[in-house]
Amino acid sequence: MNELIRLVYASKAAFRAVPVTQGVEPSVARILMQSRRNNSQVNIGGVLYFGDGYFFQALEGDRKVVNQAYQRIAADPRHREVTILSLKTVPDRLFADWSMKYVPVEQAVRAFVRDRGYLRFEPLQFQEEEAEALIKLFHQQRSGEAPDIEKKSGWFGLRALLPRKFGGSAGR
Repeated sequence: MNELIRLVYASKAAFRAVPVTQGVEPSVARILMQSRRNNSQVNIGGVLYFGDGYFFQALEGDRKVVNQAYQRIAADPRHREVTILSLKTVPDRLFADWSMKYVPVEQAVRAFVRDRGYLRFEPLQFQEEEAEALIKLFHQQRSGEAPDIEKKSGWFGLRALLPRKFGGSAGR
């Protein structure tokens, strides 16, 4: 039987992000398209967040294929300082139906960071518990639950994260 794992890493973008008012930064969009294509072929799921020049990503799947994907990411010249924040065997996937979902939850992440005493989103500084808490936040956003962090910050923009079948715009 294969071992199901969740690997969470952070990295610094090796490119200068283009400010966007709508949609996804172009370099990140290219990474997403490539990830979705590659991950669906090897049954990897996960979630990606990009903010303040940093990537934060969880990859879920069979240990061997997740490790191979991580090695490709670590060698990708678009990433610097690629660092594993958490690596765990898990009983189930949190993001089973997402080959790679990009989560634009800027306000919720800002509140998450602020509540933990950071001045900006710098995931390379996160401890394992903080990385796991952020993954939980993304999962709650995805499933439509309203986590405590959102209730505190007053942010209720869940529609963009919900799968279309639940009235959201995710998956488009």
